Formats: sequence, C-alpha cells, structure tokens
Amino acid sequence: MPHAMTSDPARTPASNEQGFILMEVLVSAMVLVIASAGVVMLLQTTVSAQSEQRHGTEAYALAQEDQARLTSMRLSTLNHLDEERTVTLNKTQFKVRSLGLFINDVTSTPSCGAGTSSSDYVQITSIVTWKGMNTAEKAKIVSILSPSNGSLDPNNGTLAISVMNLQQAPMANVHATGGNGAFDGYTDAAGCAIFPDLPGGNYTATISGEAAGLVNKDGKASEQKVVPVVGGDPKTVTFEFDRPGTIPVNFKYRVGSSSEFKLATADSVVAYNPGMTAAKAIWTADTIREPTVSATPLFPFTSTYFLYAGSCASNNPNPEDKNPSGAAGTASAVALAGGTATPVTLQLPALNLVVKKGSAALAGAKVTITDKVCKEAKGNFVKRTYTSNAAGMPSTSSTGIEELGLPWGTYELCASADISGTIRRKKVSSIAVQSLAAAATTSIDLSSGTENGVPCP
Repeated sequence: MPHAMTSDPARTPASNEQGFILMEVLVSAMVLVIASAGVVMLLQTTVSAQSEQRHGTEAYALAQEDQARLTSMRLSTLNHLDEERTVTLNKTQFKVRSLGLFINDVTSTPSCGAGTSSSDYVQITSIVTWKGMNTAEKAKIVSILSPSNGSLDPNNGTLAISVMNLQQAPMANVHATGGNGAFDGYTDAAGCAIFPDLPGGNYTATISGEAAGLVNKDGKASEQKVVPVVGGDPKTVTFEFDRPGTIPVNFKYRVGSSSEFKLATADSVVAYNPGMTAAKAIWTADTIREPTVSATPLFPFTSTYFLYAGSCASNNPNPEDKNPSGAAGTASAVALAGGTATPVTLQLPALNLVVKKGSAALAGAKVTITDKVCKEAKGNFVKRTYTSNAAGMPSTSSTGIEELGLPWGTYELCASADISGTIRRKKVSSIAVQSLAAAATTSIDLSSGTENGVPCP
C-alpha cells in the first residue's frame, strides 16, 4: 500500500542569521545618514560660498561708490579724512571707512622731513567690511588724485607738524589745531600731520598729547607755538612729546637738634631739569598732606631732576644752584619714560610751635601758617591750616599727629581759640624755617594780650 506523501514545514532562519540581517540594516542606515550629512554640508558650503561671493561683490560696489563720493569732495576736506558710516544692503550691514591723505611726490608718504613736506597729490582709500566676513575678504580701493591747476592757491603754503620723543622716534595720535579752525588733525604713525593750502601768515598752533598720554618737556599735556606759513613754501615745525615718568618723594624732619629723624608729610614738591623752560610745582589732591608726593607727570630726560619741598623758588634750600648734587633739603632722580623711579627722601626744616594758655599747652586751637613769599596760582600767599593737639603743637585734626616739617621759607604764624567764651587770636609776624640742623622754636600764649572776636583766617 503506497505511503501518503507529506510536505516539510517552512524552514525557520536561525537566530544568528536574524542578527546578521539586522546588522546589515543598521550599517546601511548609517551609510545613508553619512552620505546625507555630506550632501547637506556640501549644500551649506555652496550656499555660504555664494553668500560670501555676493557680499564681496556688494562690498566692492560700495567701495567704488565711496571712491566716487570722495573725488567730488573739496581737497581741504580730504586731508586727514577718517570717517566711517554704515550702509544696509539686502539686509546686510556694511561698514564703509573713508580715508584721505595728502602725499609728497618725493617720498610717496606724508613725510615731515625737510624738503619733503609739500603736498603734491591726494591718496583716497575706501574700505568696506561686514559682520562675519573673513578678514582677507574686505573690499579695499586706493586711488590717487592729482590737484588740478588752480585748485591750490600758489600764494598758500603747507604746514607740517612733526612730533618726536626724546629718542627722535615718531609720536602718533597727537592733536594739532590752530588758526581758529584753519587746521585740525592728528599725527600719523610717522608722527606727522600735514596741513596744505593754508593762506600765508602766522598761526598759533596748539599741540596736545593728552589723547596719546604724552607730555612735553615742561611736563604739560599741551603746548602752543606761533608758526609761520609762507606761500608756496612748505614749513615743518617739530615738537617733542614723550611718555611721562613719576618720581615718588618721601619726607622726614629732624627732632630738635638731635640725630633723630621722624617721618613727615607734605603737600607739594618742585621738580626742575635744565631742559625745562620753568620748574614744575606738583600739589597733592586738595592740598592734603601726604607721606608721599608723586612728582608727575615728568618728561623723561636722560639727566636727573632736582626736587625740593614746596611750590615756589623761594622754597628752594639752595637757590644759588638750581641743580645741586646732594644739597641739603634737596634730592635728585631720573624720570623713566612711562615708569616710576625709586622713591627719594627730602628733609624738611622743622618748626617747633607750641600754643599755650599761660604755662599749659592748649589743645583745639586753630593754627594757620602762611608763607610770606610763595603765592599759589590764584595769587594768594600759600596758607596751611592745622589744629593744636594735646601738646599744643600743630597737627592734622583727624589724627592729632604733629606736623612739624615745612618747606624751606619764612612764615607768619597765627593761633586762635575760644577762651572762656571769647575768641582770642595772636600772631607771630615772621619766623624763618630754614635750618636743617635744628628746629625753629616759638610759642603763642593765648591767655592775654590777644585780639578778641576774630579767629585766624
């Protein structure tokens, strides 16, 4: 009897085969993702490149437009022109910088040297930038304009301002103005500012190094000088400015005639160098007495400064020699360009003043010490005010510390106080405080023989 035929059930894949298939799917998916990312990046790069190309084309067009604008401006306006404006184009903001400069035909630079300060042609520059750009992609156009015949008056001249430091290196960013607005500009990297087409005559030039942090030989941020301009003839005028230095000054006084010294405070010092036109008086802020007074700003001469306490020539302990070597009551130091020197110490003549009521020291009296020769800027004699302490000696009211050191000089003393409900005052008309070997000594008794009702000024 024949056997019945049966069919085999469907063959089920093994589990390891299923895992292999899954891996194939995952790898295929990753390849697809990577390929897609590459395509996206390529598209982004292409779009970015097209955008930058468009920005570059627009920037160059703006630079050309700015060049056309500059060529239509007056020659006098173009000299030292440096302006920036914002232009929005297709929702992109572009910065357009416009520059103008008169150039010498001999040096092809705005030179201030002798014979090279004429202004033969004008260089105009247009620079266009935009946010996010590659720095190498900015649009820049430089052109040269030759002044046409008759555009510059042959009766007019050129003034060149040259600013150098002590080592004859150029000083940039120094402001030069003059002639009630006839010229106004700043020195360039070569320390030069050229002002062409000026009518002949004398101009008062004001040179200011304040913006650049510079001072002249007198330690001032600005300087004025009358400069001549001759028709058809370039004129170069040189100024010296440099980075200022500082010399810290400390103080001491002798106790009586002993060999003991104590630290002192002061409110002013005078600094002098033979290269200056006049000595420089330096005061502390609000004329407050300080243990250290910084003599600054000072021009950095290679030779030393001579320093003494006070604010006038009458305070000079050695008036016959303005630059002594180690004279008593003086000090010397070199000011470093842009730096601070090692502190020096000045000895002050001492005043041993005691305010009394009878034989007892009087505290709380007002004491004024007025220099009989030295005047301040407003024309008043220099006056210093103190309060007597428990020992009856002049002191600062806040600390009660005795203030015995004074600049070399001759003084008027005044003391006043409320004695039993009456204001009493008394003066010492003149006392010389000029000895470094021993203190000048005096006393004021407010118990009798005083003026009533008026305190010391």
